[in-house]
Amino acid sequence: MKSGSIPPGETPAGAASRIITGTLQLARGDAQGIEAFRNTPEALLSALAPSVALFVVMGLSQLTQRFDAMQVTKVLILIAALLTRLVISQLAAAFWGRESLWTRYATALLWCGWLPVVVSLFALTIVQLILPGIGSLPAALGVIMLGVELYELWLGWFIARKGLQISGGKAAGLVVLMNVSVAALYLIAALFPPHYNALHELVAPLPKS
Repeated sequence: MKSGSIPPGETPAGAASRIITGTLQLARGDAQGIEAFRNTPEALLSALAPSVALFVVMGLSQLTQRFDAMQVTKVLILIAALLTRLVISQLAAAFWGRESLWTRYATALLWCGWLPVVVSLFALTIVQLILPGIGSLPAALGVIMLGVELYELWLGWFIARKGLQISGGKAAGLVVLMNVSVAALYLIAALFPPHYNALHELVAPLPKS
């Protein structure tokens, strides 16, 4: 079907429902979820829109307060990390002869990229409710973040395997390549001024109520 992100006859609400359904299917390992995403440039741009909006809001917030080099670096790193994943996956798809499937894969990857955020917030909330004193400790946060990261790695592998129709080994290689490249960006940011360290933010204690 060579249509846009919302095909003829489909309402915006219907498109949103389709995307949410596909995301939840992929989240639980159902390969049919990949079919919920359109293989069109318009669909890819729609998937990019929430991230772009977030970056714009973060960038504009710097205009209303004193310049903070650390926060500016954070925004730039987030943008660079997003683009790095897209560029590397497109190059890999072209190398493997799967370029015709890349747009659908990238669209699914972008929408599913919000899942780890939701999972981490849900996990932190549950831990805080069950073990209020433990949930704010750096060690507990580290365990939760590790679990979420492992889930994110598996999800990226699953989407690559089903979206690009490649073997598990190639999918694993792609996930490793993308994450190593992104890790290199964060390492560079930590080594050079203003020395932005994302790890400190991840394990920082939650504010006490």
